[in-house]
Amino acid sequence: MPTLPSYSNALDVALSVVHNVSTTEKVTLDVSDNRFLAVDIVADRDFPPYNRSQMDGYAVVASEIEEGVSMQVLNHVSAGSTFSGERQPNTCVAIATGAPIPPCFDSVVQHELTDGGNDMVTFHCADIQKGKAIHFQGVDAKAGDVLVNKFTKMSPQHIGIAASVGQQEIEVVSMPRVIVITSGDEVVAPNEQPLPHQIRNGNNPMISSAFRSMGCQVVESIHVPDDPQRTNDLIAQVLDGRSDLVVTIGGISAGKRDFFPDAFDKAGVDIVVKGVKIQPGKPVIVGKHSGASVLGLPGNPVSALACSCIFGWPIVRALQGMPVDLPWQKAPLASAVKPNPRRRAFRPCSLVDGMVRVPQWQGSGDLVHTATTHGLVQLPPSEIELHEGDIVSCLAFPWL
Repeated sequence: MPTLPSYSNALDVALSVVHNVSTTEKVTLDVSDNRFLAVDIVADRDFPPYNRSQMDGYAVVASEIEEGVSMQVLNHVSAGSTFSGERQPNTCVAIATGAPIPPCFDSVVQHELTDGGNDMVTFHCADIQKGKAIHFQGVDAKAGDVLVNKFTKMSPQHIGIAASVGQQEIEVVSMPRVIVITSGDEVVAPNEQPLPHQIRNGNNPMISSAFRSMGCQVVESIHVPDDPQRTNDLIAQVLDGRSDLVVTIGGISAGKRDFFPDAFDKAGVDIVVKGVKIQPGKPVIVGKHSGASVLGLPGNPVSALACSCIFGWPIVRALQGMPVDLPWQKAPLASAVKPNPRRRAFRPCSLVDGMVRVPQWQGSGDLVHTATTHGLVQLPPSEIELHEGDIVSCLAFPWL
């Protein structure tokens, strides 16, 4: 039996046959959630654009403030208004949070340190530092600064930033088209009542959702029974250019009813990865066809979930023309974990209080144990148990 490649080697080979298929398009902000920026968002002016008050209080000259001093209140400056009058010594203006600081004042004293006077105010503080409670012009960003980087996945805060620089539309990466295919006679639709020997199809909606979270458009979700001719016909049909990536789930191992590998071969798919030294997901397949890239995921749900992240996600990023490196991060284990002695393991995990927690599982068919997890932890092959505090690599799910 040939030696299976490592995860890193298999991924390198897989990505070598995947090419950018995306273009760019403009969308309005109200439909830009979870889209990927095609260009940087740049500041059109300083942020903030003026010196503004950080709290309700009184704009003063700091050197004039001492315990018990009283001052005339020249005006009241609210957010959206200005004060352009002349300042006399030992005078101030009442000012609201967010209002522009008149240039003749250099600090703000909050209401709580005064008697709250209207025409005259008495200060109950001393040693006020110049610049107190002022949010200075340009301290957040200067005009021309990049505020949100190209390829960022748009979230509410990014939409807010785009709006604040006057962008009603933004340029985003177009969405790769994906077809998701499940297989198996034992699988029925989620809305059907399964027989005792059947299961509902959770894989198709799960994996379709995963690829949508990566920035894809799932153009078709299909289920095919364990029939070689129907499988052959279906694979030939979906490789006609209607999608950029065909994802199959199940039917890729060496069983008598695993028909996808033969269907790929008959359709002219060039298989570059067939099996990887990992757990779960050992049978994973990656191939290239003139009509689309092909990713064959194992049928067990945790295997399908894990491989959609560690193979599907970088493949999608390559299709989008984006950097393919995944955001792995280092963190300590919260408790001891037994790795696989021969294969690199990718286990669902949660990251809580900076610690990686790996729940118990019953194998790659146990999807229930993933309910409270946040991503995957990468455990190197070892005969030795990993201990609490050992540093491991973890990856947040792309939908988080």
